[in-house]
Amino acid sequence: MLYDTLYRHNQALSPAGLEHLPAALHALNAAVDDCQRAGKPVAGDAAILLLIRHLADVAERDTPSVNVLRLRCEADRRAVAAAPALLDIAGQSVGGNYHAKRTFHYQARRALARLAAAIGLDADEARINTVMGADHEDGTTELRHVDLAVRVVPRGFLPDSEVSISRCRDGQEIGKPHRAPIAELLDVAAFQRRLAGTPVDIDAVRLAAAA
Repeated sequence: MLYDTLYRHNQALSPAGLEHLPAALHALNAAVDDCQRAGKPVAGDAAILLLIRHLADVAERDTPSVNVLRLRCEADRRAVAAAPALLDIAGQSVGGNYHAKRTFHYQARRALARLAAAIGLDADEARINTVMGADHEDGTTELRHVDLAVRVVPRGFLPDSEVSISRCRDGQEIGKPHRAPIAELLDVAAFQRRLAGTPVDIDAVRLAAAA
């Protein structure tokens, strides 16, 4: 059901009370919802455009220079990269949480790719795949090599068991998998120690020296 209201028009023409960034941002978000309920294009709505300009004016007045903001943003980005979200997500179910599920498996793929390169796996013989499963499922990301399989899930059956390492023969798993916490996925030296302590046949895999 589509219907229009005066909310966004009134706010855009008389932005009283929107002198601070949180209030101006809230008004813009509410106006977008208002516009969508009316079935009108957001990009061309005059009230939306006026509120965007008002938000920009408020941001320009209340925030530091662009250079200062860029430096702060870069520092924040480095902090996030240093503490990947999959460490915070691990141990919890992501079924029903699309953003957490997508983030976990995206970062798991990147971590497995870095790990494969660090331990010397031939890129032509290693494959990384993600099976997201149904909405209510956690999904799985896996690195598979002819001699080794490393599977990553958000939550294992036991605590600190999000990673499983299996011996393979011609790419097919054999024997019992060995469990490890998600933190070892990000620590090459710890992962190599884990491999050394498990009966995984990796004679055909040239492992790089541990850092």
